[in-house]
Amino acid sequence: MMETIALHQGRTQANPDEVGFDSDVLRRLNGHYESLIGKETIQGASYALSRYGKVFAHTAMGKLTHNENSPDLLPGSIRKTYSITKMVTAVAIMQLCERGAIYLHQPISSLLKQFDTPMHRNITIFHLLTHTSGLRADPGYYFEPHQLPWFEWAYRERKKIDPASDWIQLLLTGPVMAEPGKEWHYSTAGYAILGEIIARVSGTAYHQYIEKEILSPLGMEHSFFHVPPEWRDETCVTGPWEEKRLSAAEFDSDEPPKAGNGLYSTLADLLRLGQMMLQGGTLDGVHIISARAVEMMTRNHLTGVRMQGWGSDEPDFRFGLGLSIDDFDLCSPGTFSHEGFGHSGLYVDPAEQLVFAFFVPSKRGYTAESVQVPKAIVWSGL
Repeated sequence: MMETIALHQGRTQANPDEVGFDSDVLRRLNGHYESLIGKETIQGASYALSRYGKVFAHTAMGKLTHNENSPDLLPGSIRKTYSITKMVTAVAIMQLCERGAIYLHQPISSLLKQFDTPMHRNITIFHLLTHTSGLRADPGYYFEPHQLPWFEWAYRERKKIDPASDWIQLLLTGPVMAEPGKEWHYSTAGYAILGEIIARVSGTAYHQYIEKEILSPLGMEHSFFHVPPEWRDETCVTGPWEEKRLSAAEFDSDEPPKAGNGLYSTLADLLRLGQMMLQGGTLDGVHIISARAVEMMTRNHLTGVRMQGWGSDEPDFRFGLGLSIDDFDLCSPGTFSHEGFGHSGLYVDPAEQLVFAFFVPSKRGYTAESVQVPKAIVWSGL
């Protein structure tokens, strides 16, 4: 007999019916997640939904950790968001553009000397934001059976042999995968470079800039690049590696900025980030970026760019500035989003004034059942 899965409800501001959402759909969504937990496809699931700026669903189920006798995953549990971090980094880049510190088509070589080579000189900030720089794609992007290590791991190993090694130079070692602007290669390494640019231009560490200029102004009080010890017992992990990284030393100034995958957050905080974007860069009277910057980030910037990753072959791929902008399932045209390593997602539908944040922690990483199917269920409630 399958163990009953407890549902935990977080704080909301409206009932589904009050914002024009079918409450029966939430029961269907809960049932879907419960089924995946029962089949051990995922360890747990949590989600939050807001419409017209009002949170109307905030639910969690399953387990907080992979350990035996783990406490339950709760609506307020902290979780590593992985690549949703890239959305925050892109917002920071747009801030610096608006402040006149950098410009979108600025060559990276004007900021980082390691790029001043014939092979890398034409790569710009725009190329890094849109994953068209030609820099190395993430391991597994081509479903390659024998993957190269993540660049951060390779750098840590290199430092053991050569403490004076340069992570940017190591990242640029070897050929580029394509000429800038020609192909789409999903590159977390490219976002580490953006994090370094933010640090160099602002004169402060990447994580400190993000905390001061984005997280704190938005009231994202439980979002961290290094989870404080007092919050670690409330942080979701799926295995020993995540557990180890959670308690690792705070920051090594020589390491690459965690600008592509390092942010921990909660559902409530992610809703605030999404609502800020939905409202044209402002939330509760706090201005983060301009409405024009949001409009630029959320429209397509690619023409004739080929994408051949994750089993796809698309000759004319579409992408915004740090955001996915294709139409997804039942989502309205104009919906934009970012997902994180198959474990998390943040979707914003301006036409329906809907924001959807979710965590689906799992040792297995991405599964269509836990990431794609729930979106169709959610949008069927409108």
